[in-house]
Amino acid sequence: MAETAAINGHTNGVNRNSKSAIVSIDEFSRTSFDYLILGGGTAGCVIAGRLSENPNITVGVIEAGKYRIGDPLVDTPAAFFNMFENPEYDWCFYTAPQVWTPSVTPEIVEMLRSG
Repeated sequence: MAETAAINGHTNGVNRNSKSAIVSIDEFSRTSFDYLILGGGTAGCVIAGRLSENPNITVGVIEAGKYRIGDPLVDTPAAFFNMFENPEYDWCFYTAPQVWTPSVTPEIVEMLRSG
């Protein structure tokens, strides 16, 4: 395994440094990781967090989308529904109606989206 690598002077909180390890694409692509996690959702971040408890390994996380720190739609939980069907925030993928959800009508879905 690789030695603990601090990217651009950043390490994880386990190493007593609470700085975020957000780096440029160039820095990220030049770094060798022991583990690369694809997806920074809940599960991906939990896995990355657990792996990074070991100071002797390096972990990289890749998440799709733009860097949106400070965006009120992202930072405000109540604003979550405002991102639906907005291609700046939503992939806008749709699925066919499912047999096991007969009680979910388009009206209910619209009500959920409008908050």
